Amino acid sequence: MHRKFRKSLNTATGQSEFIIVVILDIRGFSTFSKSHESPDTAQYIKRVYMKLIDNYFSKASFYKSTGDGLLITIPYTEDTLKKVANNTIESCMKCHLEFSNICDNDPMINFKVPDKIGIGIARGTACCIKSGNLILDYSGHILNLASRLMNLARPSGIVIDGAFSMNLFNIEIQKQFQKRGVYLRSIAEESPRDIFIQNEFVNISSEYLQPLSFENWITNEEIRTIRAWEKFEPFYLYDLNSRLKRPDAFKVTVLHPKLHGKKIDADVQVYQTIRYVEYRCEAGKPQLIIDINKLTEYLKSLQLSPSTHIVIRYEYIPAV
Repeated sequence: MHRKFRKSLNTATGQSEFIIVVILDIRGFSTFSKSHESPDTAQYIKRVYMKLIDNYFSKASFYKSTGDGLLITIPYTEDTLKKVANNTIESCMKCHLEFSNICDNDPMINFKVPDKIGIGIARGTACCIKSGNLILDYSGHILNLASRLMNLARPSGIVIDGAFSMNLFNIEIQKQFQKRGVYLRSIAEESPRDIFIQNEFVNISSEYLQPLSFENWITNEEIRTIRAWEKFEPFYLYDLNSRLKRPDAFKVTVLHPKLHGKKIDADVQVYQTIRYVEYRCEAGKPQLIIDINKLTEYLKSLQLSPSTHIVIRYEYIPAV
């Protein structure tokens, strides 16, 4: 797969598209995966992906695994927007309603599985990276926004960006959503952003209902060579001094030099915020879990020497 991806990059181009972004997250997947053998976990996530694609989102243009969920994009035009919007929200609502039974009667799933899903939805323009007719990836603000909205959809349910325009939806759908104003890191820190939440299922934490601009961020750094970081594969656990104020109140950045043999210096620094990080707090022990396999894969793609020193910077907001 990675060889095909690499080969496709030679002819890849970027183009702007109008898309609806749907990000689904299986609630409780991390706990589930720690209490089941890897083959069971892999079999479950495989079956869920297949059913999400085949039964609910078969007309999407692009699917991407997020580890414990799925990123889905659905293109639209000025003429198709209303129809696509209604089909998408109806699929999301049906998926949410039926998710607890999604693996019923599946002969390979004979163990207890998660029964809740959170869904974030946004729409707008994004950059589509294509090689011929093959879509390699999407990038853009609305993907990050949909991810933040998905994180708000707890304990389960659907959260839609306020800029989506609820007037596109049928009246019966509109009645099931309530308008709220929330604060989101890097998106709406000082002034609230409007969202629409599924009334019956979503409970917005009070932590998202107050400005974020004066929050107390703690910053720490660790420095090791790429070779030394590789020794922690597959995961590196970073212990926090306290619990997070909210589940997404952290950011982890890798800092590396651009060129071989250069020491980390202000003139050659490159910052890359990494997404393959998970927060967990079990038995009162808060930790950030970094996927070292993905980190080192990224660093190797830069053709840096194994002896290159890499800084990982941790920033987080402790619970009061």
